[in-house]
Formats: sequence, structure tokens, C-alpha cells
Amino acid sequence: MAQLEEHPTVKHFREKRADRTDLSEAQVLDAAWLRQLCLDAGADDVGFVESDRPEIADQKAEIQSVFPRTKMLISFVCRMNRENIRTPARSISNLEFHHTTDETNDVARRIVSSLEKIGVGAINGGAAGFPMEADRWGSRMWVISHKPVAIAAGLGQMGIHRNVNSSEIWKFHSSGHGFSGCESYGIFASHRV
Repeated sequence: MAQLEEHPTVKHFREKRADRTDLSEAQVLDAAWLRQLCLDAGADDVGFVESDRPEIADQKAEIQSVFPRTKMLISFVCRMNRENIRTPARSISNLEFHHTTDETNDVARRIVSSLEKIGVGAINGGAAGFPMEADRWGSRMWVISHKPVAIAAGLGQMGIHRNVNSSEIWKFHSSGHGFSGCESYGIFASHRV
């Protein structure tokens, strides 16, 4: 087919889009509602960061390249079991990191799915846990640094280890998408709060 607009998939997409009555991108989401949605999805704490905040300015180009409609980032944490992290037995603490990382990715997926259902564009901000963009070997192998986003969202401060510490809630939470002791994660959303 010579014309992209004549492709059956494109036609179907355009027809479906014309029928949508859900949120427009100019609309603002209620922060309390969005916070509750994240908590219901399994997050232990959540914060929001507008994409133009100076604390994450060094990541703006990367954020825009992955999801150009990004208006804000949702940063959330999932709690780790403290004693599993404190033990000198590496097998136990490593297992805790892996379980919490998996849980964090699942929570992110539930949040994004819930937002998509109401017409809010959103993507998971990169896998929690470990850098996966191997094609960038020798440079930045992650989509976004979750930790600075988590700090900008008010979820804690960097500890002496690889996690963001939240003294108000827990000492340990896990950080995935640069967004702790908790696994911290980020979601790019096309709407503001």
C-alpha cells in the first residue's frame, strides 16, 4: 500500500481514536486520586515529579526520547523486608532484592494498565533493578536514573548504599527506575497532576 493512511491498521486506529471520549492530554489528573491508584496497585509510597523540574533536567532528553508526551513522572517505592537486607548472608539479601524488583515491575505494570484504561498515556520508565540497555555498553545502560526522581518526588534521600532511604516510613525500600532500602520506580505519564 502506497499510502500509510490507507493501511487497514492505521484506518482502524484513526476510527477508534475519533470515538474516544476519555481524558484529553490538556486535562489535569487529581493528585490524591492518582496517589490512591498507585497505592491500590501495590506501591508503598508514591510521589510525582513534573518533567521540567530542575532536579531531573539532566535526564529530560532521555525521557523525551522514550516518551515524548511525558508531562510528569510517577515515582513509587515498594518496601523490602529489613532483616533480609541486613543479613550478611548474600543469598538471602540477594533474593530479597530480586523479589522486590519483580514486585516493583508488577506494580508499575498495574499502574500503567490502569492509566491506559482511562485514556492516559503512560509507560513503565524502564525495568527496576539492573541496567538492561546493553546496546549502550560503556556508557549509560539505563533509560532513566530512578533515584534522583525518587528524591525529587520527596520519597527519601540517597543512603550509603545503592538505595534511597526514607526515614519517615522505612529504612529499606527498593529503587528501580531511578525513581531505595525500597525498590523505587518511575512511570512516564502524558498528564500532569
